Amino acid sequence: MRLVLLLASVAAVIGTAAPAYADPDAKDQSFLNALTQAGVTYLNADRAITAGKQVCSLADGGMTGEEIVNNLQDRNPGFQGPGAAKFAAIAASAYCPEKLTQAEAPPPPPKAGA
Repeated sequence: MRLVLLLASVAAVIGTAAPAYADPDAKDQSFLNALTQAGVTYLNADRAITAGKQVCSLADGGMTGEEIVNNLQDRNPGFQGPGAAKFAAIAASAYCPEKLTQAEAPPPPPKAGA
């Protein structure tokens, strides 16, 4: 009898548990739509969103665009070629557009007579 009660309570808990994923907000949905329009495929929307937001964290940490693309490729071996660069650009556009407008300081001009 205890086993039946235990199984019934477990079933009730599972039935009322919140799903492990969250619905994407408008910014996340816009990001996913932009990926689709650019032909960048993903298997899991939650993971794509997390990776997209990670692009901004990496940029905040001082990584260059090339380093960010290399990081994406290292973490996602199936994500090679121009797809990783497209993903990074779309992610930056969606989640941290200010990173796209920040230009690195130009190199100093050559010294006269050098």
